[in-house]
Amino acid sequence: MIKPILSILVCVYIFGCSAKKDSLPQKIGINYAWMDSVMQSADTVFEKKYGTTKFANATYYNNQQQDIICQVMRDSSDSIRQIIMTKNGQRIFLAEYYANGQLMAKLALDSFGQYQGPSKYYHQNGFVESEGDYEHGLKKGAWKNYSGEGKLISTSEYDANGNVIKQPSN
Repeated sequence: MIKPILSILVCVYIFGCSAKKDSLPQKIGINYAWMDSVMQSADTVFEKKYGTTKFANATYYNNQQQDIICQVMRDSSDSIRQIIMTKNGQRIFLAEYYANGQLMAKLALDSFGQYQGPSKYYHQNGFVESEGDYEHGLKKGAWKNYSGEGKLISTSEYDANGNVIKQPSN
């Protein structure tokens, strides 16, 4: 009699914990292994001082053989706040981070450096803020908006020109 009850309790605990785990925010920070590979492949490195509130300085990692420049922007506390990568003069990668290291947005880029495809924006605590698709730099289709606790609060619809065609009423 105790074994079946114990088995049920274990199952409830396991499934209960897995359900809670899905509702936790996803902490997405900087991929330092990738950053190390970018830095090591650079032929030249130089710094530029900005002195603004958001950006104190930038380090440029230049790989002349592949015509790739990676610009790493840091704030006054030396935290990475933005990474921009260009190849052959066109932006191929962009990432912005909050001061706590959390990724602000996951944005795919097309060959012209415009937002393209599935994209996600994050709250500072790691929960998704909004998600949807871009086409040639414009929002397209359904975009879901979430609260700071990760709950769906609204969905907006965009046409092929990036115009809102259905906005949630408040």
